[in-house]
Amino acid sequence: MKELTARQAEIHDFMVCWQRDNGFPPSQEEIRDHFGFASPNAVRSHLALIAKKGLICLNAGKARGIQLKTSTLSEMGSSDKSIPIVGTIAAGEPILAEQNIENLLPIPRALFGGGELFALHVKGDSMVQAGILNGDVAIIRKQSHVENGEIGAVLLGQDATLKRVFLTSGSLRLKAENPTCDDLVYNESSIESPRVIGRYQGIVRTSGLGSVL
Repeated sequence: MKELTARQAEIHDFMVCWQRDNGFPPSQEEIRDHFGFASPNAVRSHLALIAKKGLICLNAGKARGIQLKTSTLSEMGSSDKSIPIVGTIAAGEPILAEQNIENLLPIPRALFGGGELFALHVKGDSMVQAGILNGDVAIIRKQSHVENGEIGAVLLGQDATLKRVFLTSGSLRLKAENPTCDDLVYNESSIESPRVIGRYQGIVRTSGLGSVL
């Protein structure tokens, strides 16, 4: 803790536990009800001081406008009961994959085989025939290689994409699962040097998970 008072530490611990158990932060009303504060102003005052000490960010105007800092979420992301969402991945043209934990999926890792898992938002429709749709959340097991024909998360510079991976002695082919989309092919002379960052384990449909995402 960064010089929190006893009450501030209790509120911060409550927010951490709530986020861990529910996958999203508590509202100010839920904090007020839990601690029995007489008015919303008391909650806002404590939150402002906790934010000033660098442990949370406050987004005014949002019902759940409390955001725990990445360092706190990283510690929570090691739990077997949740999977950290760390950015966006393209199932189409590669887009920037921000390596910051945005939130947590309150889903046991065992459902996707366990191990070091992370989740990425899918954008695009190049993998529709593999059942991966635009707006899905892809669950990825962190590893540096996949078997030929497996779906992998592949880093291209600072961009990432989700494709079926085929590796030969002279080239790497990232195959789309949509006949209207072109494959991405790289060889030794390619300027970019693709790097596998994980193996695709499955998806979570975003419908019904709006409060999480």
